[in-house]
Amino acid sequence: MRPLLPPRSPSRAAPAPIPPGWEITSAEVTHSLARTFQNAAGDDGDALAAVYARLFVWDLDLRRDLQRGDKVDVAWRKDGRGDIEVIAARLHSGKLGRTVAAYRWQAPGDAFTSYWQEDGTEVPFRLKEAPLQDYEQITSLLKDRPSHAGMDFKTPVGTPVLSPRPGKITRVNWNWAANGNCVEVQYADGGLAKFLHLSENRVEEGTAVNAGDVIALSGNTGRSTAPHLHYQVEKGGKVVDPLDYHGTVRRRVEGASLQALMQETSRMDAILGQALASR
Repeated sequence: MRPLLPPRSPSRAAPAPIPPGWEITSAEVTHSLARTFQNAAGDDGDALAAVYARLFVWDLDLRRDLQRGDKVDVAWRKDGRGDIEVIAARLHSGKLGRTVAAYRWQAPGDAFTSYWQEDGTEVPFRLKEAPLQDYEQITSLLKDRPSHAGMDFKTPVGTPVLSPRPGKITRVNWNWAANGNCVEVQYADGGLAKFLHLSENRVEEGTAVNAGDVIALSGNTGRSTAPHLHYQVEKGGKVVDPLDYHGTVRRRVEGASLQALMQETSRMDAILGQALASR
């Protein structure tokens, strides 16, 4: 991530009121991220650490790169389902020698909020060729754990699933207990893509598809605990990382959208100032 402006000094501006229902957690790292948040947030510490780490996974591995003396600031709450929801987070990183931040904001034209840097750059990477036009969040990457062979996109049931590249449908609905409704596409370069946990298939085996064709609707079928799309790519009989296979891009906003984002990040910085003032 690019460097951001330093945290606002409490002496320069009075901290903004904390919105009702939101918590501010601020701590200095003395052990692991999980231990740090356990000490600072009690019973919610493990869940908060997991959400926080997901925000910065694109630039840092917080299991390896976190250092004693780093500082974490986060504004969060529990939503109606009891899940952790973060509106803004900062990491004062000794490894990077600077502060990185993530602010939740909905860009004009987007269906969902995402996390953005103050300079108008989106925090998470996006696939250059993606199976979804829009989604809430990437919740799992191939590198997260050895037992997971793809990446997961959190998205509501019924979201159109696209073929990222031209290809041919080679299988549908195999291994229902694990995969649920599923579709397999053989790309022209030999890549084999698997789309799992679908609510509905829109293609049949042997059908040719073009890039951008709707092949299914996302769902929550098979071995799935929440609505999402599992996207997996294999080549030469081996699982490959979709981030490497398709390439990635970070979106940027400019002009009036950037000004709107900067106003929102300024407001959230003032809220996080509560944590800095009390530290």
